[in-house]
Amino acid sequence: MLLAMVISTMAGVVVVMQPFMDALTDNRDWTSGSVAATQFNDRILVAAESPPGTGIVVSSQHISDTLKPLRNAEIWRFSADLFGHDRVDVSLANGLFNVTSLNGTAATVEIRTESGSESWTLQEGEGENSTNLSMQSWMVVDIMDSQDHLIHRWVQVPLDGVQLRTPLNEGTFQISLINGALIEQRANKPIEVQSYPRLDYERTLEGGLRVSLVLIDVEISGIERSVEQSIDVESQGALLFFDHEARNLKIMPEFTGVDNPESRYLRHWTDAYDLHRATGDSADYTGFGPNGRVSGAEGMTLYPSTEDFHFDVILQQVVIQ
Repeated sequence: MLLAMVISTMAGVVVVMQPFMDALTDNRDWTSGSVAATQFNDRILVAAESPPGTGIVVSSQHISDTLKPLRNAEIWRFSADLFGHDRVDVSLANGLFNVTSLNGTAATVEIRTESGSESWTLQEGEGENSTNLSMQSWMVVDIMDSQDHLIHRWVQVPLDGVQLRTPLNEGTFQISLINGALIEQRANKPIEVQSYPRLDYERTLEGGLRVSLVLIDVEISGIERSVEQSIDVESQGALLFFDHEARNLKIMPEFTGVDNPESRYLRHWTDAYDLHRATGDSADYTGFGPNGRVSGAEGMTLYPSTEDFHFDVILQQVVIQ
């Protein structure tokens, strides 16, 4: 009789304690997953700086078991005028390129991709055309004037990333590593951006402005079929898209997924502009702000918009296998 009472009491304790034990286990797994993702992201960034064909070996059963690809997680489009005094605009919609120039100096369009190049001429500084080139990878559109000066460049770069998915008692803890950023999300919770893509500006020693954007594309090759604990993170080299004196900057990132980081990124990069605008002294503001509409729907630009700057953009390429 006494034994039965003890067993019944212990069973009740187990039932009462189970939710607390599950929460404790989830907390431990959440912490472990967060630390592993942060360390893995750091190793990806280190490998991206390495010479082509070299990199880092990562030994982690947790990463091997939870790593998944994120295809076309982001698409970055950025452009700037590079020569002369014209203002050129390039847009892409439904596979059709449209080019306009305020002063009509744009004469020739050249499109370059990994697979080849095409060119066509403009009439009175504007025109539209389609391309037979693949848009699955990076694409550069150069606009030349009648003297063959490069007056404008527009670039589109789709980026792959990776995601670590740690199963918990309550849902799945997801950590996305995309373009150098680290984005966490627990089940039924909004995303939390722990680190941001590498977009920055600075004043040079000479008093000029410099804008730098470092993109990173992470491709997974064969790892989903592998049971190995060791993962190779290897550099595939870097591509240079801009190293120019520029003006009229336009940056338009596009994101996939319902709960994506677009609004968080925009606040991170343009909060200071909103503050200056609210206090009425935006004329003295230096930094990123919305291009066109305040909502940011037309992308970002650099203020003061009348000042030239040096624009640096590189794409680092990494493969995980």
